[in-house]
Amino acid sequence: MPSDGAGQGAEKKNDDEVGVYVHLPWCERVCPYCDFAVLATRRLEPDVEARYVADLGRELEARAVDFAARDLATIYFGGGTPGLFRPESIEALIQMIRDHFPGAPQETTLELNPSTVESARLPAFRAAGVDRLSIGVQSFDDGLLKRLGRAHRAEVVDGTLAAARAAGFDEISLDLIFAGPGQTLADLDGDLDRVIDFGPEHVSTYELTWEASTPFGRALAAGQLEACDEDLAADMIEHVEARLERAGYERYEISSYARPGHRARHNARYWQRAPVLGLGMGAHSTEMRGGDRPHGARRANPRTLEAWRAGLMRDPGGIGEEERLSPAVARGEAVFLALRQREGLDPARFAAEFGAPPRRFFATQIDRNRAAGWIEERADGGLRLTPAGRLVADSVAEAFVAEVAEVD
Repeated sequence: MPSDGAGQGAEKKNDDEVGVYVHLPWCERVCPYCDFAVLATRRLEPDVEARYVADLGRELEARAVDFAARDLATIYFGGGTPGLFRPESIEALIQMIRDHFPGAPQETTLELNPSTVESARLPAFRAAGVDRLSIGVQSFDDGLLKRLGRAHRAEVVDGTLAAARAAGFDEISLDLIFAGPGQTLADLDGDLDRVIDFGPEHVSTYELTWEASTPFGRALAAGQLEACDEDLAADMIEHVEARLERAGYERYEISSYARPGHRARHNARYWQRAPVLGLGMGAHSTEMRGGDRPHGARRANPRTLEAWRAGLMRDPGGIGEEERLSPAVARGEAVFLALRQREGLDPARFAAEFGAPPRRFFATQIDRNRAAGWIEERADGGLRLTPAGRLVADSVAEAFVAEVAEVD
């Protein structure tokens, strides 16, 4: 539906716009499963916050020229825990961004965790221009929250959600983690009960991943923790989908559910390979297609504060590492990202960029996954995951990303 940014026409419009992602890296506690670029702090000091905001302004000033003449589509404050920043800092950043790009953002999202401090700031965040919240609930079960190393408990979640509605937020997304240590299907049902009772506009659900570089990953390797059984994890995926769809949510992307008209606009920009300017330590940008980058590029900022600031000092417009996408890599990513979405791959859009429909480049992968019952191929050459394929989406994606065929 057009209001959600779906469809070929909407994707073309996305290419003429820019989304801005701002990484605010501080957290009161770093979760043991987290592999993001984050910094732990008991209290975010005002001078540290002010300097970071000023540095973001320098990066924005230098990098905005690469995205010039594009309307501002979305702003997303991610982290870390952006809710630790003062509302006046968020307001200043929003104004800086709007000063560099024409148009009013269709969506301005702020991530926050359930806490009394962040809840008290919600009215001021709303007044600052934030109109959408992404709240890291993860679970309503105190036992699982403790095993996940989360700082909050369930009673704080209730207060935060009530405060969000009271502050006037009518666009709220809740994050849930499933397949956590010791979690049962009954435990998951309890979390889903609470989500459905609250009735957010959007829900993001993530199977717990065990990144090797994290405390959880190291504990798993040492035999100190045990991952969820694969069959149980698959049952949980199906259970989440069944319950949320019965409650009126559409699974429009592998991890994302929304009520009609409430899809996440900013997140969709990544899946549709649309321009995104990433600012701050560890931020990633999706550079535009065209010129000497016919299939676009990725830019990754340094993951430490010191390295990011050093890059700002050397060359604020060229900070980070840029990877220009080859035709083969771009084709694989186009298929992989499209398959994450409910609508699947638009063959006309694919052919317009790469000169031929997907079967020209990926016949072997398509046939193999069709035979397994994991993807369906429409008469026009479009591709979409089947219900069975959604359970093994990562494996399906690997076939297209790892086995890109250079057919030119």
